[in-house]
Amino acid sequence: MNRRYWASSLVLLCCIAGRAAAQTPPDPAGPAPAAEPAPAPDPTPPSTVPVAPVAAPGAGQPPPPAASTKPDAAAGPGVVSSKWSTTIYGFAEFDLMHDTTQSFSDSPGNGLIVRPDVNRLAYNNGRTQTTVRNSRVGVRMSAPASHGMTSAGLIEMDFMGNQPAGISDGSFVNNGTLRVRAAYAKVESDYVDLLAGQSYFLFGEQPLFFPMSIWYFGLPNQAFGRTTQLRLSHLFKTPAVNVDLAASAQRPPQRDSEVPDFQGGLKLSLNGWTGPHTAGSGYAAVDPLTVSVSGAVRHFRVNEFAAAPSRTHKANGAGISLDALIPVIPAASTKDKANAVTLTGSFVTGQGIGDLIGGLSGGASFPALAAPAAGGTAPTYTPNIDAGLVQYDADGKLRTLDWRTFMAGIQYYLPPNGEVTLGANYTQGDSDNITQGLTGSALTKVMKRSQYFEAVALGDLTPAIRVGAAFQRLWQTFGDSHQVVNDRVELSVFYFF
Repeated sequence: MNRRYWASSLVLLCCIAGRAAAQTPPDPAGPAPAAEPAPAPDPTPPSTVPVAPVAAPGAGQPPPPAASTKPDAAAGPGVVSSKWSTTIYGFAEFDLMHDTTQSFSDSPGNGLIVRPDVNRLAYNNGRTQTTVRNSRVGVRMSAPASHGMTSAGLIEMDFMGNQPAGISDGSFVNNGTLRVRAAYAKVESDYVDLLAGQSYFLFGEQPLFFPMSIWYFGLPNQAFGRTTQLRLSHLFKTPAVNVDLAASAQRPPQRDSEVPDFQGGLKLSLNGWTGPHTAGSGYAAVDPLTVSVSGAVRHFRVNEFAAAPSRTHKANGAGISLDALIPVIPAASTKDKANAVTLTGSFVTGQGIGDLIGGLSGGASFPALAAPAAGGTAPTYTPNIDAGLVQYDADGKLRTLDWRTFMAGIQYYLPPNGEVTLGANYTQGDSDNITQGLTGSALTKVMKRSQYFEAVALGDLTPAIRVGAAFQRLWQTFGDSHQVVNDRVELSVFYFF
């Protein structure tokens, strides 16, 4: 490398930095750009939404996906070069939440509500929390076309990373740990698109069918998650209908199985039937009526249930997700969406797929080994798989843990212009075999049914500031049929850039 090369590179970097600093925030009131999202709790292939400046979505919602890298795609906000484009996006988020029990941190997910017979003090007393940990920043990049192909990349981070156990409340809230939400490269051609990196699961065709919510995604019982993957896809376009086919090899749920997680999806969109759709707590996009079917197949190879395993036992898992987005009262523009109504829905069933449903385990874990006949301490079993996917029964036979879940959501955009939106969501999850072989106190430690309801309102104070409020109820039924409830009231404020 000669000095002229380094000097030229330095000048180019300075120019890029100068233009990026001079950028003004995009107007969030416009339609969301079609792009690849990065939720935790989340990017996937470009949507059919027109490309336009917009603020990134809010709590748990994917940011506007990177604009399509097709050569004729419109440039998004933050373009810093005539050939290479870079968009910096994100939001600052404030959340205030009050729970009626002391069961959860700021992000409950599918965690268990504490039982009053286990900890009456924690069940009968509430908890108030404030946090900015879900604030987010991301960078989308695209490169010039070459050899008939275009390329793009995305990296997105928030402050919801793992923190050490036992730290103070102040450290947990004020010193949020930076984590990678998404990081991938994508190549598009006329024949096939390739995505390599960390992005949303293909299972559930995420994030298109996400409901409106200010609960951190995933909602209880929601097909949700991101992981590393290698994905191939192709979008077949016609004036009336778009057909999107995709298949991926993803990080296996158990690395010792030696087999990737295979997922595939088929998505149909009616281009002439569109309506506003708010995913999470961000600004609405105009999406077509879309239905999809997606699935996953996986393999497990688990160490035998013994203190010193000498062999493994095998099992297979599989799941299917049916999803729909239906503009019941349509609208053609985000600027005129008053009285529009949109429904979202999902149905999931499968075996050994708890990780694909936001880490839904129901509290299942491997039991302790029996103590020696002569007395003494029971030996320890160390599983080589995460809890909540498979279980050993009383006969030492390996079986998958099965779940069936569904979600239904509605969004109504109030007159005169739809700047205030009301929504409601209901989800439910059931396991038919999580209690199989369990007796006595073991039944009190696993959840066989989870139900969730949310009523939410979102409104815009300014083009860049959005406020949300919600009432959320989570109730769970344990293996002994004992039911517990946690109510949450939440207020959120977002500044999008």
